Formats: sequence, C-alpha cells, structure tokens
Amino acid sequence: MADRYWRGLATDLWDGTAGTKWADTVGGAGGAAVPTAADDVFFDGTSANCTISGSRVAKSINCTGYTGTLAGASTPALTISGSLTLVAGMTLTYAGTTTFNATGTLTSAGKTLDFLITVNAPAATVQLTDTFAQGATRTFTLTAGTFDLNNQTATIGLFASSGPVARVLAFGSNSTLAVAEAGASAWSATGSNQAS
Repeated sequence: MADRYWRGLATDLWDGTAGTKWADTVGGAGGAAVPTAADDVFFDGTSANCTISGSRVAKSINCTGYTGTLAGASTPALTISGSLTLVAGMTLTYAGTTTFNATGTLTSAGKTLDFLITVNAPAATVQLTDTFAQGATRTFTLTAGTFDLNNQTATIGLFASSGPVARVLAFGSNSTLAVAEAGASAWSATGSNQAS
C-alpha cells in the first residue's frame, strides 16, 4: 500500500499511463506509478485538474484542500476499496460509475454526485458522514453489504437492490431517505437476504 498524490497538468487524464502525473509525497515530483486498489489517492492544494478515464481503482480518495476539478464523462468506472472524501472548494463534474467494494465512509461536502453509485461490499459497511445528494436520474445500487445512512439526510435518484447476497440499508435512529425519480421504477428491491 502506498500514497499517490495527483500532480498532472490541467489537461491530464487519470488513465493507465503513469508519466509524471503521480507523486508519492505532498507537492513531490511526478513519476510514481498509477494507483492500485491498495493505494490511497490524494488531491490537495497543489493538485491540478484531473479527468478520470477508463477503469480506475484506489483504496481511498481524499480531496482535502483541493480546489481543482475532478471530471470524467459517462464511461469511466471508478472502484474505491475504502473512503471517498470530497470538499466544498473543489469542482465535481465526474459522470461515470463509482463502486464501493469495502468498508469506508462517503463525505460529499454538499456536492451532488451526478453519477451511478454501487455498493458491492460483502460483509462490509459504507457509511455517510454528511448530507448526501445524488443526481435525480442516477441509480443507487445496493448489491452486497451495508449502506449506513448514519442519521444523515440522503436523496438518491433511483434505488435498485437484488440478488441472494446479504444487503442492509441502515437508517439509524434519525435518517431521512428520499428518492428523486417518480414512478414504479424508482424503487426496486427484490431477492432474498434484504434488511432495512
């Protein structure tokens, strides 16, 4: 496991090419390897804009201090094996798919996450730390594990959960969950091993 700090240029892609895009220290020189699923990724006050391209992985993504733009069209697929921490001062235009596959937290810092989200974390929990909002037409899929609202207010586009693997939607004692999309397809929970 290692730390990876985004350096890049204003037009650089987070793709499979390392180049000088990544450093292994804050403000360090580029030249580190592309992050793996075991690496913690940091976007900080010295990081440039970043566009995610292709299928990318990280143990966690932490944007503390970041004031740039995290972008990506509808096709990128991001898999996080831990936590995602966004901040108010950044710009988020990423529109791909994000999958959480291990225990971690999700901090959205007032950003609307206008992308597809999947929790596929067997025997693990993904927990909100603040108010959560997803794009109105985007689907939130719970495939395995626990999504813990942690007494937060959450708005999702559509909800989907199916299959034989254990799934839990945990509300806590004072959570609110709203589904933005109208109609019968806005909420779909089928199969066995469900709990809420």
